[in-house]
Amino acid sequence: MSKFKIGAAAMALAGALALSSAAPAQAADRVNFAMPSIGMLYLPVYVAEQMGYFADADIDANLQVFKAGGGTSMAAVLGGDMDVYIGSTSAALRAASQDTNAVIIGALMTQYASNVVMRGEFAKEKGLTESSTVEERLAALEGALIGVTGAGSGTHQLALYMLNEAGLDPERDATVVFVGGGSEILAAFSRDRIDAFTLSNPTSDTAIAQYNGFLLFNTAAGQLPALDGHLYISVNTRQQWIDENPEVAKRMMSAIQRAQVAMHDPAQTEAIRDKVYEAYFPKVEKSLFDQAWTAVLPAYPTSPHISREQMERVVTFLDTFSERKLDGLDIDAAYTNDMLEPATN
Repeated sequence: MSKFKIGAAAMALAGALALSSAAPAQAADRVNFAMPSIGMLYLPVYVAEQMGYFADADIDANLQVFKAGGGTSMAAVLGGDMDVYIGSTSAALRAASQDTNAVIIGALMTQYASNVVMRGEFAKEKGLTESSTVEERLAALEGALIGVTGAGSGTHQLALYMLNEAGLDPERDATVVFVGGGSEILAAFSRDRIDAFTLSNPTSDTAIAQYNGFLLFNTAAGQLPALDGHLYISVNTRQQWIDENPEVAKRMMSAIQRAQVAMHDPAQTEAIRDKVYEAYFPKVEKSLFDQAWTAVLPAYPTSPHISREQMERVVTFLDTFSERKLDGLDIDAAYTNDMLEPATN
């Protein structure tokens, strides 16, 4: 990539010397993306960056990780330090309930893709098999130590949801443990310090392949019926930014949709997968990453269009399984499809 840019710059300079009357090329529009981590929840953005879709749309994409989480990432956008937050819809909605400048402009992932993995021995003790029903799998959480990333996180909310669906009291019938990120969860899981956990690919794939994990729920494939189609990850910004940069926002969303479509194209998906792997996941075992890519792909739509029903479902979920209610939220003002292509809108 860097060699191409140097070569292109040299050719441009030569052209400028030969044709002094030629107008200089216009610089691409810089868009600063705030993201809470590097992970498989954000693949379309990586695809758009690595495959040159952003560049084709005259977007200079600057991807920055805010390890403090989604709330901090969204705050950086609302404060004007960043332009777009790629992350949980829940963080964006919380911001929108307090700041009417926050707005969701596209759907990135439409499954609650934090898979649930249980220790193989624990699952065996509970009598679980591959053919076990959803109800049997939920009931098996009784007495389990369930690892989640942190208090109030999407993984925490999912754990509370599952216990509620099973008719279990999270204070009495199971124990939710705040463990940390993927490496911390795998360390605890491998040492039998937790019986189950919820986290996205490739952590779930690693636990199954290397630590005898049992896939309790493949949420990326919508295996929990009530959460099937859940708008988990979205493209979020501030109203002021799209008011000032409407064409930039539209070109950005066009590039993201192009990535969503390309990921599902059998003729392109493997080549795209390999480029994303090399750029963002080189420390993950390649075979596991390939498996994770295939597993998570169904969670990504081919259109970033948002429906009001999706928004209502997220709000209902958060009001039920989060301590922070979305009081004062105007759902209709919290999202827009105006930045999408007419055929998508």
